[in-house]
Amino acid sequence: MSIPKLLYTIEQPHGLGELYFQWQKGESHSVLATTGTDATVAIHDRSGQIMERMKLQGLCADMQWDNDGDYLAVITPNSNSVLLWEYHANKRLNIETGLREPPSCIAWAYGEPLLAIGTQKGNLALYNHHTSKRIPIIGKHTKKITCAAWNKDSILVLASEDKSLSINNADGDTLRVISLRDIPNDLQFSEMKTDERVAGENTISLIVGKRTLYLYNLLNPENPIELAFQQRYGSIVSYKWYGDGYILIGFSAGFVIAISTHIKEVGEELFQVKNHKDNLTDLAICNGEAASCGDGQLKLISLWNNGEVAGSVTPPGGAERCEWSSDKRLLATAGRAYLNVYVTALPCLYAAYGTRVITLTSLTEATVYQCIPVGDEPESINKSEPLALATYALPTEPSLIALGASHVCCVSGAHAWFYPLSGGSALRRQYPAPVDVMRVAGQYAAALYQGRAMLHSIEAPDPSSPEKDAILFPEPHMQGAKIMDIYLTSDFFIFVTDQGHIEYFGVEEWRSCVRRKHTCALRCVHCDIGGARAAVLDVKRRAHVYAPANDDLCAVPRRQPDEVKGVIWDICLSDRNVFIMYTDEAVETYYYAANSINGSHVDFVSATSILPGQIPLILFSGDMYCYANGGAVQKVSLDSHNTSGLADPDAEKRLANQRKHIEKLLLLRRFSEAWLFCDAVDEVDVWKKMGETAVAELNVEFAIRVYTRLSDVAMVWALEDASHIEDISILCGMLCACLGKGEAAARWLEGAPNAALYALELHAARGDWARAAAIAASSCAAQAPAITLHRAQHLELTADYHEALASYEKSLITDSTDDPKTIEHNNKCEAGIARMSIRCSDVMRGVTMALKHANDTMLLKDCAQILEEEKQYSHAAALYDHAGNTEKAASLYIKLKSWLKVEALLPKINSPSIHIQYAKAKEAEGRYNDALKSYLKAQDYESAIRLYLDKLNDIDEAVNLVQETKSVQGAKMVANYFQNSDDPTSAIKFLVMSLCYDEAFQLARKNGKLHLYGEILIQTSQARPEDFKSLALHFEGEKNHLLAGKFYFHAGEYSKAISHLLKTGGSEEEESEGISIAIDAAAASDDERLTRRLIEFLLGETDGTPREPRHLFRLYMAKRQFAEAAKTAVIIAGAECRAGKYREARDVVRSMCVSLRSRRMPVPRDMRHATATLHSYILVRTHVKRGRHELAARLLLRIAADVSFFPTQQHQVSILTSTVIECSRAGLKHQAHHWAKILMQPEYRAQIDPKYVKKIESVVRHAPRAPPPPEASAPCPQCGGDLPVADLRCTRCEADVPFCLATGLHIVKDDLTACPECDFPAIMTEFVDVLQEEGKCPMCNENVDYRRLVKIDDVSLYLEHNTGE
Repeated sequence: MSIPKLLYTIEQPHGLGELYFQWQKGESHSVLATTGTDATVAIHDRSGQIMERMKLQGLCADMQWDNDGDYLAVITPNSNSVLLWEYHANKRLNIETGLREPPSCIAWAYGEPLLAIGTQKGNLALYNHHTSKRIPIIGKHTKKITCAAWNKDSILVLASEDKSLSINNADGDTLRVISLRDIPNDLQFSEMKTDERVAGENTISLIVGKRTLYLYNLLNPENPIELAFQQRYGSIVSYKWYGDGYILIGFSAGFVIAISTHIKEVGEELFQVKNHKDNLTDLAICNGEAASCGDGQLKLISLWNNGEVAGSVTPPGGAERCEWSSDKRLLATAGRAYLNVYVTALPCLYAAYGTRVITLTSLTEATVYQCIPVGDEPESINKSEPLALATYALPTEPSLIALGASHVCCVSGAHAWFYPLSGGSALRRQYPAPVDVMRVAGQYAAALYQGRAMLHSIEAPDPSSPEKDAILFPEPHMQGAKIMDIYLTSDFFIFVTDQGHIEYFGVEEWRSCVRRKHTCALRCVHCDIGGARAAVLDVKRRAHVYAPANDDLCAVPRRQPDEVKGVIWDICLSDRNVFIMYTDEAVETYYYAANSINGSHVDFVSATSILPGQIPLILFSGDMYCYANGGAVQKVSLDSHNTSGLADPDAEKRLANQRKHIEKLLLLRRFSEAWLFCDAVDEVDVWKKMGETAVAELNVEFAIRVYTRLSDVAMVWALEDASHIEDISILCGMLCACLGKGEAAARWLEGAPNAALYALELHAARGDWARAAAIAASSCAAQAPAITLHRAQHLELTADYHEALASYEKSLITDSTDDPKTIEHNNKCEAGIARMSIRCSDVMRGVTMALKHANDTMLLKDCAQILEEEKQYSHAAALYDHAGNTEKAASLYIKLKSWLKVEALLPKINSPSIHIQYAKAKEAEGRYNDALKSYLKAQDYESAIRLYLDKLNDIDEAVNLVQETKSVQGAKMVANYFQNSDDPTSAIKFLVMSLCYDEAFQLARKNGKLHLYGEILIQTSQARPEDFKSLALHFEGEKNHLLAGKFYFHAGEYSKAISHLLKTGGSEEEESEGISIAIDAAAASDDERLTRRLIEFLLGETDGTPREPRHLFRLYMAKRQFAEAAKTAVIIAGAECRAGKYREARDVVRSMCVSLRSRRMPVPRDMRHATATLHSYILVRTHVKRGRHELAARLLLRIAADVSFFPTQQHQVSILTSTVIECSRAGLKHQAHHWAKILMQPEYRAQIDPKYVKKIESVVRHAPRAPPPPEASAPCPQCGGDLPVADLRCTRCEADVPFCLATGLHIVKDDLTACPECDFPAIMTEFVDVLQEEGKCPMCNENVDYRRLVKIDDVSLYLEHNTGE
């Protein structure tokens, strides 16, 4: 319900003062009669224009329209006559009542123009306008008759101020008089609710004394009902009957209540609302809504929603009286000198074309809406909601409206106005009769009237085609047919008749294109936008889809019995096969499958409920645009396209909703969207269903995608083969076969004109040999042998060998034997004959036929297998041998004990089983060496070891074989042999190897060889912790702490192991071994307490005796504590230096550097310095030996500059002496002079070797006079600046530069390599020279082939960041 729209306002139609009005009665009339203080009656049409004004002799006392709206009767208190105005003739008559007193009330009877006139003195007059007969009746009441009412049974009821009610017949005879307790008014007839329904107006209702409501039932006259109401409601102003025996009552205090008249509910209030604050003056009812006047306002309330106020207006001049027109569309209100008429309900007039809709939005106004955005329209209307484009003022209130691509049409009766959408004046056209249906498309319009149709051009036709101006239907060939419905598209005019005709008339060709006759009368047709599909409804309430292109009529499987009101096709191109059928309550979605393996058919998708008053007009991709009350257009989504619940947070609900949505998408053939949801659900059954649906809809390309996702290779191949078929019948047949629908496939293929070969293959594949033979005989004679061969193969599979043999023989081709295809066919037949001959006991024929095809190894193997099953081992072995299956042949020859043939085949056999069979046979014959060879070839080492020990007595070979194969059982046999030979040491070893630890332990303890047993266990990967623990307990009992700790360590009990190992005494070697094992135990335990305990022991905190630092270094390395290990390594290196072991010192720091770099940890600077210094010292001798004195001198200069690194003064003097001598040899006189002077200092001079004293003194005396030559330099690998070749620190970037392990100089970026063993960098050319001469790396002393060296481009791998001490 919406707020009423003001149609017109008339100010002072009768001057100032009270204004009264009365609507014309009758369904097709809405004339309004008004009167007021000017003593006139005015007649207004629906637009408010005055049609007639009549002068009265006084103020109007009452006026009433007859029930057909033909006559208006008016009375005044100053005249005893009645003014009668005839609507159709516009004629006034003065009717004399035959009574002297003026009339007080009037009432028209139903069915005939019989007027009852009550007078001021209680008399009655009856006037029949048809017969002009007057019947005056004197003394009906003693006082003024206040109101009168007729019912449909011509019963007249009069109410009078004498407080009585009289019931009379149509002749005025009194039937009954009822006394009342007060003055009555507002007399009405209606039907009261009773348990036993009796048709007719059987209840009289009236207001008594303005306080009570009196109900008098004509069928129960003895029990009238008088209802009183609360005092606070005030007096009763008005009441109206509505619904099934309900009454709405308005009270002066502004209250509105509803009551029921059912005998069990009578007087019970259904709802009560206070609609107005101060007062209520009038009440009116229309269908399910009511209007009330009061406080100058007009309010609309919903009767079925507990009186809820649905709208409110304040009319100009206020609102004191209100009444609906007889057609229930107009609501008139009267206030002080103002008349206002509102539109509360419009005729449901609408039309749609393409993406646009037109609706009637006022009585003479139509609005065009754009429902779906299109690309060429302005951005302002490119929205998803309907948008009003234009409004058209119509010349009259229309009975029909229509919309086309270029025109809007308004129809009123037999007249039509065509408005161009582009603007301009309307074109008017008149038809022979009132139009029932109007359709517009393009430049043409079609009108249906009186069972006939006219197709005509809206504007003047092309002069070259004058015949296209207009044409009438039905044409002569449809004599007597009545057109029931029409439809017009830009290309076709379509109509259906009561004789079942469906006809398509081509607008362009101007002739009939398609005709079809249905089995019964048709009542309506609904086409898609192009006319390619039409939904037709017949008189039997059946619906069909008609496709004119192939003249196909397909039934629609309706699920609801409700009558279909209309059909709408989806205008979206991708959904052009989707349509809806709507009823008053629901919309049903369907999909029309024009081509599928099931033929053309319609699938029901889902149903969508709609609100009352909603009428679908346009369908676009699941969005439905509906006409709504008041001419509005609403967008509604179909349940078939609804996506709600697909993202539900509850996983189970979400999955269930997604499965349901996939089902709807498949019914709508929206495969791309269904793929997305199938991917989300990812269930095999769902994927299969989508694939089967795609196949059924002939969407082969998409089906291939689905079955590819399912990894169904066979189906993908079959679909790819089918995708190249163009004939629709053959394609459907092949796809039915893909889905396992054999009978359907056969029907498609047998019905296709060129599908005999396909049908033949299908019947053969299904094993329907009779039908296959019939097709081959009638259509494909050349295929008969192939079919017979196929049948023979099938019979062979079903073990019907005799019939198979006969079929194979029958399928042989005797003609064109040189043709390759014939040869191939006959080869298959002869192969089958060979197999079946053997099966049928004709062995020789079968073998002979098989050997005829000796190149067919598969045939030979098949025949050999059959012969083997038939226990024909000799023939089977021969065929196996011919087929190259020597192992199987040898196996059969062994069964036959044909040893010569077996020996001939053995070199070709690799199967262990054959060799084992042969070896056993030879062993049984006593030929042990031959048996041994076969056992070894079969890798049956246990049997070979057994032969070595038991038969050949070769223990050495047995031991070698056990050690080589690690055979457990072989080791056990050897152990037993040694036990029997009294060799416990070997027996223990092999018992451990055979995993017999308990026996080995007992044997070792018995022979006092537990230590040996333990060492063997350590070397065994399968030893158990409990075995080591047994040994540990034993040695613990013997107080042998070293062995007890050692075996506790291997048993995983690290705490006990360390406790014993730290107690190890004896020799230094034993203590060192114990510490070493303790370090391993501490590292393996990952227990910091054990580590601290071991460190305290090594530092001497436990017994006051510190151990060698190398043990601590090894502990740190084992614990991966590299920082502490690095510090310890420097300490060890210093100790080695003090002992003069410079190479050992270099190896310690070098290994530490390698460890740190392998773990991507920085090397401390003091360790890098120590490594460089020690390695430079070692390289000097190499360079001197190679005669590279300058290089040796440069390294010695580096060492001399840091000579304090060497701990003893003797070593320092020796280094300085070597520096002076090598510098002299290299021509570095300035450097030689400098270090010679230092050597001559007192602290060094006494320790100089006497043989070098004079040489050094000479260098000191002869100081060089020339300036020193520039020192050779090379680019810094870090910054690229010049850097002296012997310097290891760049003064420019302050980076420490790595040294070359071959020369001791700093590395060069463009000539860089690294040792593949120790990964120290080197200058590649220099390193290659060293390796070619000596073959070993100067750093790690490992053998390195110079060809393994690789040039390195990324120098950053070897550049060290400056790291503190």
